[in-house]
Amino acid sequence: MSWRDSITSIPGAVAHILNESANTLLSHSSALSGATVGSAFSGGSGSGSDGGGSEEGAPHGEYRGLPIPASLVREQWRLIFTSDANIQDLNAAIAHCRDLVLLSEEVSEERRWLVRHLVDLRYSLQQLEEAQEQQSLSSDIVLMNAIRAVVGHHFVPHHPHHGKRSRLQAAARRNYCDHCTAIIWSVVQASYVCSDCGYLVHQKCIDNVKRVCAHVLVSERQYPVAEICPEIGLAAQGYKCAECGTLLNLKNPWIEPRLCDYSGMYFCPRCHWNDSNFIPARIIHNWDFSARRVSRMALQEIRLFLNKPLIRLEEDNPKLFVFVEKLCAVKKLRQNLVHMRHYLAACKIASDLKLVDQQLSGRRHLAQSNEFYSLTDLVQVDTGALTEFLQAVFKAFDEHIRSCHMCLAQAYICEICSNNEVIFPFDDGCIKCDQCNSIFHRVCLTRKNMICPKCTRIQERRLQLDRMKSTQEEEEEATDDDVAVAE
Repeated sequence: MSWRDSITSIPGAVAHILNESANTLLSHSSALSGATVGSAFSGGSGSGSDGGGSEEGAPHGEYRGLPIPASLVREQWRLIFTSDANIQDLNAAIAHCRDLVLLSEEVSEERRWLVRHLVDLRYSLQQLEEAQEQQSLSSDIVLMNAIRAVVGHHFVPHHPHHGKRSRLQAAARRNYCDHCTAIIWSVVQASYVCSDCGYLVHQKCIDNVKRVCAHVLVSERQYPVAEICPEIGLAAQGYKCAECGTLLNLKNPWIEPRLCDYSGMYFCPRCHWNDSNFIPARIIHNWDFSARRVSRMALQEIRLFLNKPLIRLEEDNPKLFVFVEKLCAVKKLRQNLVHMRHYLAACKIASDLKLVDQQLSGRRHLAQSNEFYSLTDLVQVDTGALTEFLQAVFKAFDEHIRSCHMCLAQAYICEICSNNEVIFPFDDGCIKCDQCNSIFHRVCLTRKNMICPKCTRIQERRLQLDRMKSTQEEEEEATDDDVAVAE
């Protein structure tokens, strides 16, 4: 049986899984004016990268190489490599790829893919050799123990294998430099990452960084962009990239303008990798969670806003609570948690158990008021995860309050029906008076035409005191008149 007959029997369904394993980034080098971008993979555009440039948010993510033919799936483990590969691995892959080219038929799909992939392998080998040569020439490349501050960034050494489950898992994740968009070879290249915003950069590129740290922008703005894609146009930007100032050209795909849906500004492909993410303004105004393309700077800024409870949703768009049932359910649960927090704050047993911290941890704002929401909260409202979380917290708080004698001592009894059943402001069938904070059964207060008996008594007592005070003043005036007449 020939070599071709033996490999064509492999199922073609596996080829789709390895579709993202082949890329052709050789042509990017000329477009980026010397910036080296390349590997044997192409990273898709997405919003799931951790801080710096990674596989999911790879530059030029919309470009994909030819899919690996089904007949070559068996050989892919000898052809495809990761960012952890060394020169020996690449040389072996190049030799094997060259042999397969000679064995394949002319003008076939296999030969077309193999020739294209062979070019990628040789280009990546050249890039790795240059990086290794630069490392040997620079004796201070290992001195990475100091924090470096550049345009608001606080760069610390980046260790891609630290905290990973295995070296293989870390090697399978490719990282790209946020400045030059080239792949970061973790074996021979040193890299830094910003501890505030996650900006990832080569050590050689650290002094050329122009992007201001997203943490600085978030601290100054203190609120996500409230307008939906506030576009000002290319002319207002002078046909330049909003970040690096590169001249943009609609006819050249390598310096084409790319619109950021978050800021409304245009960026070059080096500063805009076609990452996709939800837009805060579209969530607030339209309850729209669809992913839109954003620049790298906007993506880092949105991530820093994720867990900050800054959005007054009921004030910004009150009609959302009319049309979105999930928001109404979350609002009711948060109101109940606010009432429960008052009981738990006065309970010594709950304080000793740290019940609130145990249940809410870093999301205490959910039980402090029902006004503020974070972006993470809104996303979880849409998926239903926040409702489930709040229901679990409500159940834990309710079990403690009804079993704790200190909390039961602060319960109420409905004075309208004079029932001995204890009630709380967070019970479904109960209602709280806004004036005197008394608790009644909703049915009982409805029978009284929503007139609180305690407020009525307080008002009558106030009127009685006013009458007594006026009578006393009249008697004092009369006494003074009698004294004056007697004199």
